[in-house]
Amino acid sequence: MLTHLKLNNFKIWRSTGQMQLAPLTLVFGTNSSGKSSLIQSLLLLRQTVKSQDTSLDLNFGSPDSNDSVVLGQFADVLCRHGAATGIVKAKQIGIEFGWQPREPGVAGGTFTAKYVQGQGGSADLAYLRIGSAGRGFTAQLGRHGAYKLLPENARYWSKQSPTFKPQRSFSFSDSAVKALGGDADRVLSVGPMLLAELGRFIYLGPVRRLAQRDYIWNGRMPGSIGDDGAQAVDALIASGVAKQVAAKRGLPVPAAAALFNGAIHWLSRMGLADDLQVRQLGRSARYEVLVVNNGEASNLKDVGVGVSQVLPVVVAALFAERGSIVMVEEPESHLHPVAQTELAEMLASVSRDRGVQFIVETHSEHLLRRMQTLVARETVKTEDLRMYFVEREGNIAKLQALDVDVFGTIRPWPEHFFGDSAGEAREQAKARAERMKRVVSNA
Repeated sequence: MLTHLKLNNFKIWRSTGQMQLAPLTLVFGTNSSGKSSLIQSLLLLRQTVKSQDTSLDLNFGSPDSNDSVVLGQFADVLCRHGAATGIVKAKQIGIEFGWQPREPGVAGGTFTAKYVQGQGGSADLAYLRIGSAGRGFTAQLGRHGAYKLLPENARYWSKQSPTFKPQRSFSFSDSAVKALGGDADRVLSVGPMLLAELGRFIYLGPVRRLAQRDYIWNGRMPGSIGDDGAQAVDALIASGVAKQVAAKRGLPVPAAAALFNGAIHWLSRMGLADDLQVRQLGRSARYEVLVVNNGEASNLKDVGVGVSQVLPVVVAALFAERGSIVMVEEPESHLHPVAQTELAEMLASVSRDRGVQFIVETHSEHLLRRMQTLVARETVKTEDLRMYFVEREGNIAKLQALDVDVFGTIRPWPEHFFGDSAGEAREQAKARAERMKRVVSNA
């Protein structure tokens, strides 16, 4: 589980401060205020450590490489209104996050990095610290592109060399490992921990893949559902077929069918489907997904867009293994208010019962209101929930923590959080009075 996030001079963020994260973290705010940049920073690190190009300190992404984010060059990511602070210099980008595995007795850690502009608009690592319970290291850029290393608990820095540069912001060259000698174990043990934590990420962007009339399924459960949910239906088909096979053989419902049954449960609660069916088209590898309402089955393509947009969200939550971190933008897209409130119920239930962390960027007042209700009902603990409001102050973003007490009350309530409802009511009353006056005068 991620415990905190801190950005400095990253896109619109001059500084977020230390943003505390919880099993349920909801981020609200106005358009173009910087909400998505919070998630993008984590996706940027994930695609960097997964990159095959060891020369990249930050992989800003390419539209031809199927990267999660494509951010351009260093100048595009550096906050144009950034300033020097006690943490970073004016022309530096800073990214930090902490993690704590939910398994008892397993130590967490912290990743802290600072970057400067390199050749051709790339990013050069200026400082890196990855630490966890006595293991870890600090790397510092010196003169002429040379780096020095300080293993955790070591008394002295290593000698400097360009070959000591951490690769992809976390791993080391053979020459660096050899130079560290007996201290190398403390350095090398941290990389796999960081990789494991970033490997727990499941991300769904704000625009999910639209429904198709049928799907080619390869007969296996996919390894991921894709950033646009393109493989979500594949996962649903795999689970549905497992349920069908067991039923035909008179066997108990298998564990593989849990995703399919869970999707039916939550879609039903949202008022979007009474049942789901998976049907093979002849003997081909093509399958169609049918949505059943009021006893009538319709192809997924023929039902409302809201179903195809929320289905990947539901599948992502149920697909996630214990300890996963699911990051979703605008899960409420194309959903009516009742369905949006049930989204809050699903997030809370999956997080509590299956140990999944959710970081959600949303505009949904209905999701927020139900989350307040769940706190008041003691279904969600206050320590398991963090909510933030993001707004722009001139050219920079500002992060405001929304404190939720045990009764579900939010303080402070940001001005114009979900529009000016009181002001709108006054304008409506004024317009109604003026029109009634005209009707009376013309009678």
